[in-house]
Amino acid sequence: MPVSSNPPYQRIAAELRDKIESGDLEQGSRLPPHRELAKTYGAAQETIRRAIGQLQAEGLVETRGQHGTFVQVRPSVRRTHTDFYRRRKRGSTEPTSPFARSVIASGGHPSWNHRTDREAADEAIAKRLNIQVGDAVTVTRYLYRHDGTPIQTAVSWEPAALTEGTPVELPEEGAVVGVVARFDLIDLRIDSVEEEIASRPPTPDEARELELPPGVSVITMKRTYRVGDQPVETADIVMAGHRTVLSYRLAVT
Repeated sequence: MPVSSNPPYQRIAAELRDKIESGDLEQGSRLPPHRELAKTYGAAQETIRRAIGQLQAEGLVETRGQHGTFVQVRPSVRRTHTDFYRRRKRGSTEPTSPFARSVIASGGHPSWNHRTDREAADEAIAKRLNIQVGDAVTVTRYLYRHDGTPIQTAVSWEPAALTEGTPVELPEEGAVVGVVARFDLIDLRIDSVEEEIASRPPTPDEARELELPPGVSVITMKRTYRVGDQPVETADIVMAGHRTVLSYRLAVT
């Protein structure tokens, strides 16, 4: 069997990574102290510290001061493309919020904070909504949680003219929540959703708000709901990369 040329700390990190990914080291469990790991792997404690540092950079473990090193708890929300935006069936008691449905399907409890304001559309948002620069837009900023753990942030924009004076003028305080259900209520039937997905390092504010460990990237999404060719809502969504699964099933035509 060929001997790996990787440095010892990388080989130890790889073995610990395999145990974390297989579940032998469960989420939330405490790793043995450095001195025990050093004895197990026949390595110096400095080598163990470098291996743990590698796993920290990957977002797999966290060190809690004198309490030790623990495997990251990573509640995961699965967003399934084919049913994430579907309409609620007649008579169903499931939530109209797609986020709430996805968290419940993942075995968690959904919650979120929000703040809604009225602003003037800048050039970028006006282009995305096909309105004029300076037109009034309803802007809502969100922080979403899975069992109390931050999962994603979002900022959404809607042309104020579409909902002003209706029962769904305020996205989170009207007759229903969830973009599709809200616009259905005012006879604007959304028939398509466009998503543009990318990945990047988080900004300092995103890392703080989403409580991201070092080394974890975010998944970003620009999303636009349309009625025919008319955009009725657009949003910038930022998801914690290690807590989100995007699952797609697409028809082949």
